[in-house]
Amino acid sequence: MHDKLKLIALALSVTTSVSFADEIEKITVHGLQHHHDGTYTNAYLGSDVTVISNEMIHAAGSVDINKILSQFVPGLFANGRAGRHTDTDYSLQGSRPQDILWLLDGNRLNNRLYGSTYTDSINPMMIERIEVIKGSQSVLFGSEAIAGVINIITKSYQGSDAGELSLAADSLPSYDLSGFVSSEIDSVQLSLAASSSQSDGYALWPDEEYSPTAVLDKERGYQMNNLNAKLRWSLSDEQQLTVFAQYSDGLLERPLAYDAILSENERKQTIAYADWQLEVSEQLLLQAKVNYQHWDSSYSEITQDEKGNTEVAYWQQYWGFKDLGATVSANYQTQAGSQWVFGGQYEEYEGADEVMLFTADKDHTYSLFSQYQPKIDVLPDTQLSVGARVNRLANDETIWVGNLALTHDIAKHLQLKANLGNGFKQPTASQLHSQVGTLGNAELVAETSQSVNFGLQYQGDISVTVDGYWRSIDNLIEPRALSEVEFIYDNLDARVESYGIDLHLVTELSQQLLMELSGSYASAERQDTGEQIERVPEYTGFAKLSYDVNDDIAAWVSGQYVGEFVDYGLTAGDYLLANIGIQAWITEQQDQQLSLTIDNLFDSEVTQSIFKHGHKAQYPIASLGAPRTVQLQYRYLF
Repeated sequence: MHDKLKLIALALSVTTSVSFADEIEKITVHGLQHHHDGTYTNAYLGSDVTVISNEMIHAAGSVDINKILSQFVPGLFANGRAGRHTDTDYSLQGSRPQDILWLLDGNRLNNRLYGSTYTDSINPMMIERIEVIKGSQSVLFGSEAIAGVINIITKSYQGSDAGELSLAADSLPSYDLSGFVSSEIDSVQLSLAASSSQSDGYALWPDEEYSPTAVLDKERGYQMNNLNAKLRWSLSDEQQLTVFAQYSDGLLERPLAYDAILSENERKQTIAYADWQLEVSEQLLLQAKVNYQHWDSSYSEITQDEKGNTEVAYWQQYWGFKDLGATVSANYQTQAGSQWVFGGQYEEYEGADEVMLFTADKDHTYSLFSQYQPKIDVLPDTQLSVGARVNRLANDETIWVGNLALTHDIAKHLQLKANLGNGFKQPTASQLHSQVGTLGNAELVAETSQSVNFGLQYQGDISVTVDGYWRSIDNLIEPRALSEVEFIYDNLDARVESYGIDLHLVTELSQQLLMELSGSYASAERQDTGEQIERVPEYTGFAKLSYDVNDDIAAWVSGQYVGEFVDYGLTAGDYLLANIGIQAWITEQQDQQLSLTIDNLFDSEVTQSIFKHGHKAQYPIASLGAPRTVQLQYRYLF
């Protein structure tokens, strides 16, 4: 069990510079190797990093990526506003959702239509691990990487032919079927994955909140199908090409509490990238990446008034975008062991929304970046990095960002991490062009930020991580009143200032019993009003006890607390949910596994979010979280 504690503790909070004497051998890298996840090791230096492994995902017994993130990442609030496959509120260390950059194998997922990221089409079975890097990362990754980066790394060939089949069902009812296979043919490694999810869902509001003309089917359901492939081709000993493609097709109900007898989204999404790498020498690695995302969605809504009059408010109204990007970079290691990263990035974007009545014509952004990590012989226990990036935005605005990071081994088991940097976020297409609700403003400039992260990490018989932070965002883009009923997006003379602390502890209580505790405090205030920004709880917490009955059976119990937060002017949150689970290998070969989990064990009725129709000015309504949900999952490994 002691070895298990080490593995879990390291996975939950690691940096590339970890060197705790006897516990972890300090490795000197002689030469560079291919990046299999599309990121740079320099990005981890000085930052608190949580790594959620494939084993941890399975141990959570979850098919919901937001539930996985909520369990394992202190300081991250991930709140599906209407269950799975829906809009999600994300907050990392007191941030807004648009202050977090999402990556898939190091390639951007964020879109500029609304500044949101939809991760619900990513099948957890295809995930090898998830890396959450806290603090400003704009030097290497550009716009939106203000509070941090979440990099979802997909499975690749693991050295032998393998496959997995998973079937999960719960009491809502919901059903999830997933499959994965991986094989090697000569110099080509191929991985294929597919999934299909559907659910009848649950009622988001109490019966009394529905208008008499609202839809009779009060449960919010969904269907989501996903197919992806990943190919890695060793062109030679020095060259490697990785190609990835994913296609998703979904039908997602979007119920309304008032007047609607039908409200739904149809969605088709394509994500693809190509990554070519060349090891010129032991000191020089060249990389070129091209990534593409195409989102097509259509919205339909049919309403009925109290007199029985039916209106087709929207029918197959298009909203979507195309996103194309390219990055070229060189990673150079000097003979003395110092490292340089040089690169350039190009992004091209266009989108439209027939419901909000705007079209965003194609625009382009360009950037150059560099980061240096010196090897300082007189400071063997200290690692530094310094970097800068210049960005030329679509509106001809030029923005410079920089970063300074430090990792220092204070003692045998104690490490100090610090990260100082600034970042930026471009205006979204809706903020620039929207003609419905809050009006767009073509004169908007980018938001800018400054941040500091400072942390201590102890790893011995227990693992303890403490991470404090401060962040300020200027040129805030928010609605400004033109009259009592008209608003326009504008760069306000205001800022959001966030500060807080994340705590995380993992300890072995006995040979079979492991305890994990985490908690976060986040103050995120608008300086002009002194109020906490919406959808950011001040307090969150998580606790888990895991018990290994034997090598085949493990059980756990957990509790999650979400503090009070404001949403559309009403109060949500302030709830505690309990969950339990048991996982068992049912064959001697450990190739078949059953998992049983019960979420919201005591069937607590909680206000998970506040609903308000985005296209109309109707009143907000408190939305309920999911009731007690029993899930059974079967896995077969071959």
